[in-house]
Amino acid sequence: MIAFLLVAILAQAPDTLSGVVKDASGLPMQGALVTATSGAARQTVTTAADGSWSVRVAGAGPIALRIAAQGFAAERREITLPSAPIVVELRPQAIAEQVTVTAESAPRRLAVDSSVTSLDRSTLVETPALRLDDQLRAIPGFSLFRRTTSAVANPTTQGVTLRGLSASGASRTLVVADDVPLNDPFGAWVYWNRVPVAALQRVDVVRGASGDIHGNDALGGVIRLTTRTGQGGEGWFEAGNLGNVRASMYGGLVRGSWLAGVAAESGKTDGFIVVAPEARGPIDVNADSQGTSAMGWAGGAAGAVQLTGRGGYFTEDRGNGTPAQVNGTVTRWGSGNAHGLAFGGLWEARGDFTSNNYRQTFSAVTTVNGVARAGERLTSLQWVGSTGGGGSVSWIRQARRGDGLLSFSERIVHANLDEAAISVAGVQAPTVRTVGKQRNTGIVAHGRFELTPTISLSAGMRGEWWSLENPGGLADVQDVFFFQPRVAATIAAGEGQSVRLSWLTGFRTPTINELFRSFRVGNTLTNANAQLKSERSSGPEAAFTMTRTRWTARALLYATRLDNAIYNRTVSSTPTAIVRIRDNGDARAVGSELEFEYRVHGAWSVTTAWAFNGSQFTAGELDGKRVPQVPKGAGSVGVRAGKGPWSASASVRVFGEQFDDDVNQFTLRAGSVTDARAAWKIAGRTELFGAVENTFDNEIDTGRTPIRTIGAPRQMRAGVIVKF
Repeated sequence: MIAFLLVAILAQAPDTLSGVVKDASGLPMQGALVTATSGAARQTVTTAADGSWSVRVAGAGPIALRIAAQGFAAERREITLPSAPIVVELRPQAIAEQVTVTAESAPRRLAVDSSVTSLDRSTLVETPALRLDDQLRAIPGFSLFRRTTSAVANPTTQGVTLRGLSASGASRTLVVADDVPLNDPFGAWVYWNRVPVAALQRVDVVRGASGDIHGNDALGGVIRLTTRTGQGGEGWFEAGNLGNVRASMYGGLVRGSWLAGVAAESGKTDGFIVVAPEARGPIDVNADSQGTSAMGWAGGAAGAVQLTGRGGYFTEDRGNGTPAQVNGTVTRWGSGNAHGLAFGGLWEARGDFTSNNYRQTFSAVTTVNGVARAGERLTSLQWVGSTGGGGSVSWIRQARRGDGLLSFSERIVHANLDEAAISVAGVQAPTVRTVGKQRNTGIVAHGRFELTPTISLSAGMRGEWWSLENPGGLADVQDVFFFQPRVAATIAAGEGQSVRLSWLTGFRTPTINELFRSFRVGNTLTNANAQLKSERSSGPEAAFTMTRTRWTARALLYATRLDNAIYNRTVSSTPTAIVRIRDNGDARAVGSELEFEYRVHGAWSVTTAWAFNGSQFTAGELDGKRVPQVPKGAGSVGVRAGKGPWSASASVRVFGEQFDDDVNQFTLRAGSVTDARAAWKIAGRTELFGAVENTFDNEIDTGRTPIRTIGAPRQMRAGVIVKF
């Protein structure tokens, strides 16, 4: 009898179940929720900084284990005790209803309802495309101003478009890396190779105006790059045709609460001739580029305060398709942030500074002895020196049924534009300097409240003052106030289903580039306009998301009104010369986005995403005309697979026809691009891979200036990734 009682007692005695949660790159995940269910008993714990967890469970029966984290697909396991420590790897759920982005100073802490598509490190590694901007083209609604890859495109055309809010080369989307803006202080375009690929941990694309939280430039949304800070190192080495070569390295060190690291990258391409075959002449050469970037960071705890400092350097040189047309960039940047606890909440302070030097030559292509495009002459030289910097302080308070944010921010941009015209006789005129200075000051208040277990409400506002100074007198001094409200309701419509209704607003002030810098592309001259007004957007968004064990789907509708859209207005057009000027007009974008992700098993998954957009002007002489550079439809289908040491991925992108100009005279044909990648892990820390872009060598229209230009031909490369 005593023996029987002893066995019964031991059977009911609690046992310890433990494990570690990691992300797809092998880094520990802090804050993941681990729920262990045994019969009617349930326990939930949160993972520690090293990803570890443990629970005490009773009985020898099966334990249902669920591991979840925001933005990641939940993992489920059935465990029988006793059990060895359990190691679980979470993979991001690419389609998400929320991403933890907040004011410029306070990421990761206040959930704001948004339409988010995320790419984790494993997805970025396995995507066939070489450059980040080409990888992001699979996101619905994403494009640069032109279809051209950033490998050969002029930097001034590399602004991001989301949801058809285009019409010029400046970015309508705020792009940040660890909360440091990547938008150029002078022109708002983005250098997509400024962050070494080996250092990238995650990319979140938040679509929809976010002026209430992020202020200027977030007219179409926000793209957030998060870099690695974990222990270890990694090196990428790859090469291919068209002279493509890239080496990227990362190294991080963690000791207790302190961390430090460096990352660097160098790459080049010989490029290709961007002018279409039927229009090429002797003067046309490959558009090539080469760039180098480096960054470093250090941080740790000083008592109850966490401190982090970052800094970096970037340089790039480009040839723009003829011998005389070149440009170059040098960028230096630094940032720092600190956060701690105060008044029952979390405070954070941060600041950043960016210094840019940019140079550009412009030429006119000429006919020599009856041969078209046989010669060229320089028409002007430009040099830009710009600085941009800002800071912010925030306080966040979380409660049982909601959270709130208060923030203050300030950002200042200063630029000198030096220009020297060159006459037909080749005589260089004296250099003329134009000076511009912009200041943005913002105050943010935002809150989220769980009205019921199934209904969550959020609302916020931003008040921002923008001022422009132009000591040279080309523009009137401007002082503008923006009020940016936002309201949203998220309703749980059943298990794994949600409906979200939002009213979104955003704004973008004209850049110093748009106000004062003229430029030439091919035979098209676009003049600056010092009287430009600021763009403002507003409109509703409705989204329905359904999540099941193996798949997630989202359907989204939006209607955005864009007042004072800055576009390049055609003044005159002849077969040999086009003259345009930057101007304001009204437009609207009505569209839908569809996303579907099916996780077949383990590393096997299928994704597809589609965007349909009716983006057109709504006033004046352009009323009813389509906004340039926006197709009515575009989509992608992607497949990822893995078995043992082997992995493979493939994607197909299709896009409809679009126009290259405001009056819809120049059509860019519809097209498609197919990419593929295969890899083999020959050891635990070494992977060999091969990739091909534009597998079927399709000729893609990218511009008409009025000369037709085309995208990259088939590109193949092979490489190795080594972890240490």
